[in-house]
Amino acid sequence: MDLTKMIVIGVASALGVLLLRQVKPELAVIVGLVGTILIFMMVVSGLTQIVSSINGIVAQTGLATQLFASVLKIVGIGYLCEIASSICQDSGAKAVADMIVLGGKIIIMVLAIPIIQALVDVVLGVLP
Repeated sequence: MDLTKMIVIGVASALGVLLLRQVKPELAVIVGLVGTILIFMMVVSGLTQIVSSINGIVAQTGLATQLFASVLKIVGIGYLCEIASSICQDSGAKAVADMIVLGGKIIIMVLAIPIIQALVDVVLGVLP
């Protein structure tokens, strides 16, 4: 993951969007989307390193793999909803962007329930 490349792609796509928005707004959205996808593909290698590190921690601690998987899903959903919401806002669809954020928050809460239950079980097991 090269930060310089990400910055260049981000600035180039932002400038492309800025210039095209005046002439061809539909192309501006596509340029922004392509820039987002390119940067995301660059970041995926970092994500695989994070997942392998967490798998090592899970193996060392012996904790439930499902809990860590839920945490990774929650973080991923947060990032994806943020990206999708930003794209929708840039396209002028603020209401759709807000619904994506709301839907993401609800899905995150659903995924957090087993983690909360595990914490409650630990607390109740420690209390006399």
